[in-house]
Amino acid sequence: MEREHWSELSEAISQVEQRFPVNQRDAYPTARIVRVYVWAVIHNAAVRWACKPQNWDHATRPAELPTQSTMSRRLRRDDCAQFLQKIERALAGRPVGLQLVKRLDGKPLSIPAHSTDPDAGWGRGAGQKANGYKLHVIWAGRPMPEAWRIAPLNVSEHEMARRMLRDLDGAGYVLADKNYDSNQLFDQAARRQHQLLCPRRYGHRRGLGHRQQSSHRLRCKDLLEGPTATLTGFGRELWRQRRQVERDFAHAGSFTGGLQALPPWVRRYPRVRLWVWAKLIINAARIRCLQARSTDVAA
Repeated sequence: MEREHWSELSEAISQVEQRFPVNQRDAYPTARIVRVYVWAVIHNAAVRWACKPQNWDHATRPAELPTQSTMSRRLRRDDCAQFLQKIERALAGRPVGLQLVKRLDGKPLSIPAHSTDPDAGWGRGAGQKANGYKLHVIWAGRPMPEAWRIAPLNVSEHEMARRMLRDLDGAGYVLADKNYDSNQLFDQAARRQHQLLCPRRYGHRRGLGHRQQSSHRLRCKDLLEGPTATLTGFGRELWRQRRQVERDFAHAGSFTGGLQALPPWVRRYPRVRLWVWAKLIINAARIRCLQARSTDVAA
């Protein structure tokens, strides 16, 4: 299975390499740097491990491997991020239909409490206070999320959601849990042609207070509560689809090389973001392999 995922990733890297500019001053092309890094991430190993020829087989090993210091220097450059962006687009695939239903949520990425990582933050983890980072995503059924961000755990979910909603394309509904119940987020989603749908934070038995309410929040209330929800059932049936994001997170970490706890060598924000980025790309390759297998069976 791991070899199957790597074949999909290697093909995507090769396709991007054909159209990616080459810097003649570099001893190794950007594609080689990315290939070695992804090989390390898919094996949950440090970059130093992937720089040793004995940790590759003859079918996958590049002709020449860069050193650890070269990898560290090159991974900090913008061209590596640009290359990963192109791989992300290649693996994301075309939107299926109108992508009307999107799901917003976050996944804590905790690190040990005694860690001295200055970029990590203390915040709400998986049911308890934790130290680390959080992955924020908007998923819409494609192999890659529509939008994603990494932030310390102490950064507000509302702020990260606002940033992702700001860049959202298309139109439709964004499903979220009650933690995202905010007038500001309802208005931000509406500006991007989306209706945010989430239960009220303090429950339907509480009033709305004396502040002016967003018309989009009131529409959400009508869809999930009161006569409208009872008559049509549309809002409640739509919101039940939010559970899919929990399965998406579970599947992304349930296979060898998936998105699990941050290893000890992945600390500081740039390294965490790069590691999670590679994990999302690996998960996208896994999904594409499953889709191809399903197509073959159906045929």
